[in-house]
Amino acid sequence: GLFPEHKEHARPQRSFISQSLFTFNHKCRVMLSIALDTSPYAKLLLDAMKHSGCTVYKDRHFSCEDCDGSVSGGFDAATSEIVLCQNNIHGQSHMNRVVTHELIHAFDHCRAHVDWFNNVKHLASPEIG
Repeated sequence: GLFPEHKEHARPQRSFISQSLFTFNHKCRVMLSIALDTSPYAKLLLDAMKHSGCTVYKDRHFSCEDCDGSVSGGFDAATSEIVLCQNNIHGQSHMNRVVTHELIHAFDHCRAHVDWFNNVKHLASPEIG
C-alpha cells in the first residue's frame, strides 16, 4: 500500500467502514419498507401510479445510496428510479417525507411519459393512447 507503516490499522478501519455502510443501507431499506407500508401519502401515490399503468416495485424503482452534500433524495427519469440518500436520511418521519416527495415526481413522470419501465400494456399495444 501507499502507507506501509499504517498497515496494522488498515484492516479494522476498512471493516468498520464497510460495516457502517452496510448499516446505513440496511437502515435505509427498512425505513423505506415502513414508509411504503404505513405512510398514507405514499400508499395513495403508489395506488394512483398502479392505476395509471406505472406499478412501482420496491426493488426495481428505489435505490438507497450515499449522496453528495445534504440532498435527501432524487428521481432519475432516465431509469424511472427513486434514489434515497442513506447518508442523509436519519429518521422515519424524514424518510416518509422524502419517499412521498420523490413519488410525486415519479407520478408526474408516469403521467407525462408512457414509456415507464413496467408499462407492458403500452408496449404490447402502442397504437392505443
